[in-house]
Amino acid sequence: MLEGIEAAEKAGFTGLKINTVVQRGVNDHTVMDMVSHFHGSGHTLRLIEFMDVGNDNNWNSDLVVPGSQWLKRIHDRWPLRPVASHYPGETARRYAFEDGAGEIGLINSITEPFCGHCSRARVTADGMLYTCLFSGQGTNLRPLLLDDYDPNALEQGLRFAWSKRLDMYSKKRNLQNDPEPKIEMYRMGG
Repeated sequence: MLEGIEAAEKAGFTGLKINTVVQRGVNDHTVMDMVSHFHGSGHTLRLIEFMDVGNDNNWNSDLVVPGSQWLKRIHDRWPLRPVASHYPGETARRYAFEDGAGEIGLINSITEPFCGHCSRARVTADGMLYTCLFSGQGTNLRPLLLDDYDPNALEQGLRFAWSKRLDMYSKKRNLQNDPEPKIEMYRMGG
């Protein structure tokens, strides 16, 4: 990973976001070392709670380390202050290091669901629109993209799909005994 970041820097990329899914017993023992490494680097480390994306990642709530725990641990070592969102619906809660050495982000979708403020959608390579990372079903955009392509029809189709979205999986997670199957992450991207 570090070699890839170094190559990106040499290619002229700056201010990278380094997304790290934290899983108890797998990589949680390395988080403070990662914060130390990226503190002052010009890049933003973003800690993501282990999520039950897809059906095959063996998710278990016991493996989630709440972002609030990392916030406290990091703040105890490097004091932090909250930073305003870049845009409405931003998934990461941002914090700046008080010493001016950059910032860190926390994505707490398990312990602090943000479904009601989410403004993200994903389109797969085969033209399916998903209005939630945890979706099981999408909207087929192919008919709007092929043959007699009309940008206005596409815009109307997107608006219609978004207005009908009912997916609030993160908020409903604990209420479901048998959740519906979800699309796998490799199909839709993060």
